[in-house]
Amino acid sequence: MSYKEFTGKTVKDAIAKACKELSVEEALLEIEVLEESARGFLGLVGHRNARVRVRKRDILKEVLEVKAPEAEELPSKPPLGPLMTITATEHSADPYATGGDQVEAPTHDAGEIDTDKMRIAEEAKALLEGILVRIPVETAVEVSVSNGSVILDITGDKSGLLIGKRGQTLDALQFILNKALNREVSLEDKTEIIVDTEDYRRRKHDSLRDMAVRMSLRARKSLKPVAFNPMPANERRIIHLILAEDKEVYTKSYGEGPLRRIIVYPRKAMANKRRRR
Repeated sequence: MSYKEFTGKTVKDAIAKACKELSVEEALLEIEVLEESARGFLGLVGHRNARVRVRKRDILKEVLEVKAPEAEELPSKPPLGPLMTITATEHSADPYATGGDQVEAPTHDAGEIDTDKMRIAEEAKALLEGILVRIPVETAVEVSVSNGSVILDITGDKSGLLIGKRGQTLDALQFILNKALNREVSLEDKTEIIVDTEDYRRRKHDSLRDMAVRMSLRARKSLKPVAFNPMPANERRIIHLILAEDKEVYTKSYGEGPLRRIIVYPRKAMANKRRRR
């Protein structure tokens, strides 16, 4: 992406304009201050706005340039602890799927721990830390393994800033890590990397679950299809999985790109319609 210039009463104002127009967090921008603001004589004559030049950072390129330490080079530290398991529905292996409480499994013998997963977990942690040192937010990364997925939990006083609008920044970090760690792995051997902070993933899942239940009730009461607002693919997937367990409705997706949405259909109404024919 090429650079774009923005002006404002202060440098901060100019950067805020850039973030709004480009729909991105400040931490994900390259920023060059071209000119500081000046108040002028008596604040009236000779006033000059601040001017900045910005462009979106190529985070994926930066991540791929960060070499994760080899397993034998990792600093000695206490083991990650027992693997965690999260009960999930039969429709999904998603650790944040419906109907699950997190249960800590008993400590396993060292021989029972999946060493490949633990190695990937450490590599994922190192890569994420490599990204975070480039973002001006003081954070730490805690790592765990659940149902075969590696979960990276970002902690820190301002870690919530990494969530972004509707989780976009967190999703971008997760996408980058999955691409970087699975780019030379076959589809069957891929390991899902989940990036979370402040329990956002679980809170988001609970919110989507409540929304799905409300829409299901509305469809059943009205005996008419009801539509969700457009939402990204990962959120649609959660809605589909939740309502797959509801025997009185079924779901389909319609639309293209950012306008794609889910429609909830009441089965009773569809059955009545078929009988009338």
